[in-house]
This record gives sequence, C-alpha cells and structure tokens, in this order.
Amino acid sequence: MSFYREDKKQNYFKLFPIGYVESSFSPPSDPERMREKESYLFIFPEYEEGLHRIEESDFIYVIFYFHKSSGYTLKGKRRGGEIKGVFASRSPHRPSPIGLTRVKLIAREKNRLKVRGLDAIDGTPILDIKPYAKDIDG
Repeated sequence: MSFYREDKKQNYFKLFPIGYVESSFSPPSDPERMREKESYLFIFPEYEEGLHRIEESDFIYVIFYFHKSSGYTLKGKRRGGEIKGVFASRSPHRPSPIGLTRVKLIAREKNRLKVRGLDAIDGTPILDIKPYAKDIDG
C-alpha cells in the first residue's frame, strides 16, 4: 500500500507522539548549550510499559518533531557561515522536520526519563526512543 497521494504533489503520512520534552529551553536556543544540560522525556502513561528495561542502556536515541520549525531552504548558510545542503546539516528547518539526537540516559522515574545531551526545546513532541547499541551503531 502506498502512502502517496494520487496527484503526487504532496505526499504525507501520520505520526503520533509518544510523549514530549520537558526542558528549560525555549526558542531560539543554542544547541551546544542545550546539549550540556539535563532535560526530561515525559512518555505518555499508555506507553510506559514500552520503557521496560530501558535503563539497561547508557545512551538512547530520541526521535522528535521540530514543532516550531517553519519553512526550509535546500541549500544555505549554516553555523560558521559555510554553505551546505539541508541534508548535510543539523538545521531544524527541513522538508520533514524530524530530529534525532543520541542522549545519555541518567535515570528513569516511571514514565519520565532524565537525559543529558538533548537539543530539543520544551514541549517538543517525541516520536520514538531507541536504545543505542554500540555493536550495531558503532
């Protein structure tokens, strides 16, 4: 089954958040400074069972939606002034505004995960969490 619309002008599919970010950061924020601080991943109660044994991972990947991002350019000036394509950058302004960050898992408190290294602002919808596996992810 295809997720493409017949007119092929706008393709889409639905994603549902599993939770949201609790952070002291709001836009605009410096990603480098954000990565030094701790924040929380609040997972909706109906997904708490899915966190079983997550604390066995020292690091996890957080996949999130850049909900405050608007518009994008395929090529433009990036941090430091160099020209790069959007797919060669970490810009939140993307055709599909999805972010991915590997974070240090500090603690689990029921359906809240305390993490360090997340570059997402307060209220950011979380799409998924995956364990970092050194033997697979390098």
